[in-house]
Amino acid sequence: MTIAATLIERTPLFGRMFAVDKSTGLEEINAWPALMVMASFVWLTVAGLLGLVMPATQLFNMDSGLFYTTLTLHGAALAFPFTFQLMIGVGLHRAAGCVGKPVTGWLPATAFVALNLGSALLTVAVLLGFRVSLVVMYPLPLVGAKMGIWSMGTVVLGFTGIYLVLATMILFYPLLVLRMLFFGPKRPELVLSPRSLADPGMLGMTLAALTLLIAGLPLVAVGTTLLAALYGVIPMSMAAWAAEPVVFQYSFFIFAHNLMEAMALMVISAMYATLPLYLADGTRKLFSDRIANTALWILLLTSITSFLHHFITLYPNQPAALAYWGNIMSWGTGIGSALSIFTVLATIWQHGLRPEPGIMATLAGFVLYILDGASAVVTSNVAWSFQLHGTMWQSGHTMTVLVSMAMMWLGVLYHHYPVITGRRLDQTLGMWSVRLFVIGSIGSALSMLAGGAAGMPRRFADWNQEGWILYGQLILVFGLILGAALVVYAWNLLRSRAIGEAAGRRAVPA
Repeated sequence: MTIAATLIERTPLFGRMFAVDKSTGLEEINAWPALMVMASFVWLTVAGLLGLVMPATQLFNMDSGLFYTTLTLHGAALAFPFTFQLMIGVGLHRAAGCVGKPVTGWLPATAFVALNLGSALLTVAVLLGFRVSLVVMYPLPLVGAKMGIWSMGTVVLGFTGIYLVLATMILFYPLLVLRMLFFGPKRPELVLSPRSLADPGMLGMTLAALTLLIAGLPLVAVGTTLLAALYGVIPMSMAAWAAEPVVFQYSFFIFAHNLMEAMALMVISAMYATLPLYLADGTRKLFSDRIANTALWILLLTSITSFLHHFITLYPNQPAALAYWGNIMSWGTGIGSALSIFTVLATIWQHGLRPEPGIMATLAGFVLYILDGASAVVTSNVAWSFQLHGTMWQSGHTMTVLVSMAMMWLGVLYHHYPVITGRRLDQTLGMWSVRLFVIGSIGSALSMLAGGAAGMPRRFADWNQEGWILYGQLILVFGLILGAALVVYAWNLLRSRAIGEAAGRRAVPA
């Protein structure tokens, strides 16, 4: 038995949800992905509980410091150890079953430890007073320490956690994917559904891994230099270039924005890979692989420099022309999205669809992703950005993209679950979780966007001003519905029933 499978079995409650089926000979592609998915659910539980505290601090006039602490923890837990780790686990399982390569060795273990340890260290730092947003506006962390808001030791602890998380996203995960796709012998007994790199589902994963690696290397250089200086390995004078706010912000946003784009490439590729498996006529083919691949390339090329729209409100850090270029490229991503929408709808129109929970959750997440893309295009506009970039509109955009991607990966997980665990899920409960997801996620997104349009600031601990508490209450109501959807999903995992070894392997190919 692998270390990963052992850790799952020894974990209370969550271990029951993701116990690996060892009877099929597929433990080498099941164990580490299952452990990562299980850990993501642990962090989801943490993020969900924290999400209840934020509106409580507003409704019951609690200490504003608690609001900012909770907000930072909620956003960080939802973004990295939950959504990104869920994507890693499910994505690795899908890739392994397509190319017949095991997910074993030091690389998946290092990725798992670094991501979760880094998230834990960042959590401790935030609890000690390190209150920064997902967008680490440097040199805010150092300014906070100099003003006595938090200690320098807390800054070092927080930066260490952030660095480990970034190392996983920029180095360990992309290298793991690229190693799996291009290196090592294929093992026929591990192949569940063979695919080549010409397949849109595999092309998107490859492009996403390369995007994370290439767009993240500048931030690795800056982050490594700063961390070495903070630990005293090198004198701070040698890190002066990396400590320049412009250098840090550009390297950070080059990666942070392209992280979202890479995750978008991943979820669209997962859609392209999963949709054909649920077509009513059994053809298992997209309407056009050529159009699907074209959409992926357009999304890649337009998203690379669209990060510049984040700097519209930061004059004179860049020439105005670059801000407009970022705006144009942001609109350009809509072309790739439009082709993706066409491919999905044309495929369903041509072949029909079996409306099972996994594919319906994936499609619902795709719809939410399109809604979020529309909100992002609006706020990328130079004129609108001055009005909306500092409001709940931007928070709504950030949270919506995370929820939409999480919903899509939960749908894909629903599909892969029988192979990983040897158990099947209840279809009725699955459809209820999808319905609640749709209501809660779209309602939350529209409430945040409406609050931002009304001028409601983000990261602001007094919603009573100007009637903003109404939007906060709507966010709470729809957030509870979204939480109910996740509870139903988790309950479905807990009460899943065993299926036969042969049926488990044939019923749900990768």
